[in-house]
Amino acid sequence: MLAELVGVPASRVRSWQQRGWLVPVEQTHRLAQFDFLGLTAARQLAALSRLGASPQLIAKKLTEIERQFPDVQQPLAELTLILDGKTLLVRRADGLIEPSGQFRIDFEQLDSATDDELPATLPSPAVLLSRNGLTSADQAAPARLAAWAAELDEAGDLRCAAEMYRAALAAGGPQPELCFQLAEVLYRAGELAAARERYFVAIELDENYVEARANLGCVLLDLGEQELAVSAFTGALASMETYADVHYHLAKTLDQMGRAGEADVHWRRFVELAPESPWADEAQERLGGP
Repeated sequence: MLAELVGVPASRVRSWQQRGWLVPVEQTHRLAQFDFLGLTAARQLAALSRLGASPQLIAKKLTEIERQFPDVQQPLAELTLILDGKTLLVRRADGLIEPSGQFRIDFEQLDSATDDELPATLPSPAVLLSRNGLTSADQAAPARLAAWAAELDEAGDLRCAAEMYRAALAAGGPQPELCFQLAEVLYRAGELAAARERYFVAIELDENYVEARANLGCVLLDLGEQELAVSAFTGALASMETYADVHYHLAKTLDQMGRAGEADVHWRRFVELAPESPWADEAQERLGGP
């Protein structure tokens, strides 16, 4: 829902959370929940990304801002960041200033990576491993492999990202979070059957992984398996009844199956839980008005 509100893919929001830029106010069964500060931070990140700021560059500049403004706990939520051409400015009560109070943050390197940034064209997983003195997956730290996978994902190289997630799993053994992330990459790459299996593995490892159950339901719908999708959505709600998105997807699925009476229950619950959702108008229309 946060991704819908700021106009980015859900995978981007997850990446921001993994980097520590978005801090959930609560996590229930691995499902992150954000407040207004989280929404504010996500909007700033989405705007910077649309203007061409790479994740590596944003990370570097945020470090500089945090060093200069130690009184600010959440820069992305508490400060207004403005990209002026290729310069990042901070708006505070005393006006537009540069993070140091005097000098400007230089964005002239926006299009050229530094030594510790990813190149424009990412090498294959095998090259990344050998470049760092690693000849096989079991010699690499799983966390580092997972970080590379996330970077490849952000750069849009879904095939290599999937390979790197598999390497991380081979190095460290099955982990629900990594299985979920691999499933997400496979889903967006159009490999629905493979994504379905990875979601199943994530759930087998953590039966209360509600987001995995929800996304499994969506994959099953794409595969034309409506009854199984209903089971997946129902399972997610059994772990977390307040998961608004699942009520929405389940309501739509039940309508498509001609089970309008059952769907009504979930449409109403969705509106109760998420009246400000981008999908709330659709739900109200389906229910026959406000």
